[in-house]
Amino acid sequence: LQEQKKALLAQLVPVSQELVKRSSEYNSSVAERKSLLDTLIADIEKKRDQPDVEFLMSCSLCCPPLSCEAAQAPILEAVSPELQRTVETLSETCQLVLGTVAKFKGKALLAPCCASPGQKVTLDPETASPFLILSANHRTLRLGKGFRNLPDTPQRFTGSPSVLGSQG
Repeated sequence: LQEQKKALLAQLVPVSQELVKRSSEYNSSVAERKSLLDTLIADIEKKRDQPDVEFLMSCSLCCPPLSCEAAQAPILEAVSPELQRTVETLSETCQLVLGTVAKFKGKALLAPCCASPGQKVTLDPETASPFLILSANHRTLRLGKGFRNLPDTPQRFTGSPSVLGSQG
């Protein structure tokens, strides 16, 4: 019985070492990804907080287009829901920054159904994205500095800075 115990313990040693090695590699991989995401978040927050003029100067035509490819590293292991929410939020924020850059570079296109200058439009506060700030009379809007806590309605846009409007 003692010999059997020693033999089984001897077999457990390499398995235990392999588990420790894999755990260490996984922890290192997660730490690298977290560091990358923290850096990207910090860069996006810096750009978001810049005055418009500085933002436009830093995004001149000679700069390469912004890219979120670095944050899309393949994830081989299951991730926590908190990390997944952080990545989704980062992706939404990245899309907002890309849309703003395109708008300022003149690449944003007006859809034919949009109001032309001089027409009055009333914006629907029930559908307004938490990234937008509507005026008290619901006639104008501006992009806010971040996500605001608003009542959750099924009609509300949450993934992009959008709002529904009607003529009049």
